[in-house]
Amino acid sequence: MVVENRCLLVITGAFELTGGIAASTRLAIYTLLDAGYELDIFALNEGNEAYKKYEKLPKVHFYAANKNKLRFTSAIWLSLLRNRYNFAFSDHINIASILAPAAFLRIIRYTVRLHLIEAVPPNPDFQGRLGMRFAWRLHASEYTKQEILKSFPDLKIDVVPLSLEPDQSLDAILDFTPDDLVLQAMDGETRKLQSRIILLVGRMASGEQYKGQDILIQAMPLILAEYPQAQLVLVGSGDDMPRIRGYAQAQPANVQRQIFLPGFVNNEQLNKLYRACYLFAMPSRGEGFGVVYLEAMRWGKPCIASRMDAAQYIVRDRETGLLVDDPNNFKDVAASILQLLNDPQSSTKYGSNGFALVKTTFSFENFSQLFLASLNNI
Repeated sequence: MVVENRCLLVITGAFELTGGIAASTRLAIYTLLDAGYELDIFALNEGNEAYKKYEKLPKVHFYAANKNKLRFTSAIWLSLLRNRYNFAFSDHINIASILAPAAFLRIIRYTVRLHLIEAVPPNPDFQGRLGMRFAWRLHASEYTKQEILKSFPDLKIDVVPLSLEPDQSLDAILDFTPDDLVLQAMDGETRKLQSRIILLVGRMASGEQYKGQDILIQAMPLILAEYPQAQLVLVGSGDDMPRIRGYAQAQPANVQRQIFLPGFVNNEQLNKLYRACYLFAMPSRGEGFGVVYLEAMRWGKPCIASRMDAAQYIVRDRETGLLVDDPNNFKDVAASILQLLNDPQSSTKYGSNGFALVKTTFSFENFSQLFLASLNNI
């Protein structure tokens, strides 16, 4: 069956999953829908509950594989044989390998979004290399591109920076009244959050122990020595949460009472935490982009980040926040946080600058233009 402007999406998942890959895939979906494409979406890691979210989108046909890769692959190839597509898009080089034979046979051409940890040593594996080798277009952030080219210098990669999602409005976002928030601290007591909140939002996965939750916990005694009312809120969940909890529980009682690990929170609660925090700190050592920095900057918050990963392309040192030279050094991280706590005027300025940067450089409109320009650059 031939349908004008029809696109095949072969993805890990978008609406039932969390994290940067899912966020970038949602941006691609919104862009393609806005451009008038009808989408056939096959998601490997999403289940039947995801249908409720996809059915709200116009011109979308969704297939949930429930992590069954054989069924996933069979369904994709059956669709390729039955339908004719303008092109395909994939959010992961390994599952893009399913499309590689079809690309070799000139049945389909496909675009892949490259993510740092999947495409640099010790990855990619054979599947990942296959997915990259036969891709028609490769998209990545500037940092991810530069890191991948160290191992694959002949690849042609188009830089398409990520952005906020289209429903994350920036209109009058700075005009708000702080909410009263209550969370359970690590000592088991429930406490009201105050005005010196240090916030990190990030997945707690054993394979991604680089976001800096442990470093922030180690930094808290130094921070509390000057600001006893400072509070650390670490939002996120995953199989690495017990390790991070262990770091917090190993701290003295006066530190435990100021650390909060609420786990996963819904968007409403998350926005309240962004509004309430004094600063956002994620001294990561391996981020391929870092959409959470944009989310914090959307709320006019200064950011603490690292020079060791992609954050340096988002957080501009002494303009929208502070960059730490060594994110593994909790003393350096504590010193940067204290610098912002001691200088409210600069903190406010950095937050305002970050808001302006998101509104221009990291808008959804900018992402869409670059994404579509890459596809049209024949």
